[in-house]
Amino acid sequence: MSKVKCSREIEMMTMPSMCDENSLMSIPAILDMFQDVAGIHADSVGIGALELEEKGLFWIVSKIRLRIFRRPLVEEKLDAVTWIQPADRVTCERDWSITKDGETLAYVRSIWAALKRENFKPAHMADFYPDSDFSIAPPDDEPFARMGKKFDNAEPLGEYKIRSIDIDRGGHMNNVNYVRAMLGCFSCAELEEMDIRELDMQFLLQCYEGETIRFVKRPSKNAHMEVGALNKEGQVCFLAAIK
Repeated sequence: MSKVKCSREIEMMTMPSMCDENSLMSIPAILDMFQDVAGIHADSVGIGALELEEKGLFWIVSKIRLRIFRRPLVEEKLDAVTWIQPADRVTCERDWSITKDGETLAYVRSIWAALKRENFKPAHMADFYPDSDFSIAPPDDEPFARMGKKFDNAEPLGEYKIRSIDIDRGGHMNNVNYVRAMLGCFSCAELEEMDIRELDMQFLLQCYEGETIRFVKRPSKNAHMEVGALNKEGQVCFLAAIK
């Protein structure tokens, strides 16, 4: 069996709808572009959402780290490239970057799993993951942030009721929409002062239409802050270290 190409490069552009009040690509738009390019590549190597649906599976992301070196300008032409790493038993890694004239503007490292629709248990990667050339770049060897799940005495940030527009093909809240809802707890002035350069995120529990999640924050030694999203039972469904 021939090996599939582990990477895909696509020319993109920062459209006005992707930008914030400063005419810079917003952080959620950067993550949306990552998902779009990842989806295009996954489709091309037989592990896209439709192919997995035929196998009774669906993708979930458990961890994402986004590093921002420079946010793209409105209508700036970009080169976006995504690539997969060799898979573990039940997880795989996908990386992504956007560049301009050789300058890296943003980089994403992400960990994924495929769940079985019948019982929501993870599928074994060997059953469907492609044999690839794995030639573009080695994994980022910096570990993901370690964040505790207890938010006792944390400062409240706000609440968000999950709506129909937040739901993706898996039937739950899309991971980028946690980021949108979290950033919406801050004013434009606060976000500008924070000047976010890195987001280290964990997606722990699935949330669904009609649920209300509560965002809280706590201090962090290695970041501006750590934010948690709690469901009505008080369980943490989303974690983010904001740097």
